[in-house]
This record gives sequence, C-alpha cells and structure tokens, in this order.
Amino acid sequence: MIAGTSRPNDFVVKRDGRDVGRVMQDRLGMSAGSALVWWWGTWTYPSVHGYAPTLEAALERVRQGATDDLPETDVDRRR
Repeated sequence: MIAGTSRPNDFVVKRDGRDVGRVMQDRLGMSAGSALVWWWGTWTYPSVHGYAPTLEAALERVRQGATDDLPETDVDRRR
C-alpha cells in the first residue's frame, strides 16, 4: 500500500479475520525474460515467501505456509 492505496493485483491475505500474508503480481528481471509471476509471502512465524505461476497457486502457497503463530502487535503491515 502506498498512501493507503494498493496497486492492481496486490492482495492482503486474511485467515480467521487476521492478516497472514500478501500476494501480488510482479515482473521478473530482464535476465528472466521479464515474465509476469505472482510473488507471495507470509507474515507468520516462520515467514516464507516465493513465486508462483498463477494467483491460485500463490494463494495456495500462502495457505500452506501461514502458521497460527502470528506476532501479537497492532502494527498495520499494509503501510
């Protein structure tokens, strides 16, 4: 989020009402052919992240990687 607004194809992932990760479309570097891929990451402990070829695959990887161990904080990670 930039100034309270997210860009297209940029999603905060929630589980049970709590933010557990993020998925966004990204372009790989020139050496990788500038392909569009989906970056995904979790905010749980331990955090994990990576790339996936589709939105559905990225959401599945967040689902698999997000644990129940969330930091006890009121920090808004979307800023």
